[in-house]
Amino acid sequence: MTRPITPAPPAIPLDEKVAAFKLAALLEDMNERGGVEIYLTALGSKHALFAKALPESRPATLSPEVPLLLLECVFPARRRLGPVLRQMDPEALAGAVLDLVYGRDGLLRRMEVFCDRLPVPERKLRRAAWDLAAELLHFRTPETIPLMTRWVWDTQTMSGAVREFVSGSDSLQSLPLELTPEAMEGVRQWFVGHLSASGFYRDLPFFTDLILARGYADYVRSVSGGLGILQGDFGARQDPMELVVKLLGIDERRGVMAAAGHETWHQAGPA
Repeated sequence: MTRPITPAPPAIPLDEKVAAFKLAALLEDMNERGGVEIYLTALGSKHALFAKALPESRPATLSPEVPLLLLECVFPARRRLGPVLRQMDPEALAGAVLDLVYGRDGLLRRMEVFCDRLPVPERKLRRAAWDLAAELLHFRTPETIPLMTRWVWDTQTMSGAVREFVSGSDSLQSLPLELTPEAMEGVRQWFVGHLSASGFYRDLPFFTDLILARGYADYVRSVSGGLGILQGDFGARQDPMELVVKLLGIDERRGVMAAAGHETWHQAGPA
């Protein structure tokens, strides 16, 4: 069973007015595109897919299809890691995934070891491997592990969705936010508190993912032609909700909807 993470108070001042503005824009856009439930259902389906593939008790092994199937739900790791992982020994890949999810070391250590075990010597590939690890952990147990992908927060570039909720962040050269489970859980709990105060009482992990993705999508759209990890995948002038669903891996063509239609793996019993 996943141990609860003790949240650290946010090391940066998050702005409730900014969060309220982005939440209102997110809700309006979702309502115009079929309703909020469509997006919550898609995220719930992604969680169900990850939880089925990686159950509470550690399985003796994973079918070779499982890591590659889950990869299809992880943007942008699927584009960069797909060719690499398809050439990797299936047993080695499965072992790396199992140790990441069920290992006894701390989360950061397990994520670092996971990246070390994949053939990703290039910086961009290693960063994509980090995103894969972050999503495997979060979407398997979204109630207990915050999303720690680089688009949420990147300490190397001091950028990410969290920065978009800091008032006056454009004038700040650095932000003292560490990418640790405790720090990111503190940020998530801030959003949960804001959502609760705004009248939301269910699906708070998914609403938090959505508002963070919307914050980052707004940033991408503000930069001409896209930037960073998103360049080449979509530009800055697209529908913001298209960016949101791609970031969260719930786009119908390549994300959870497509993967859910190909649940063909078979698992052995618990180890």
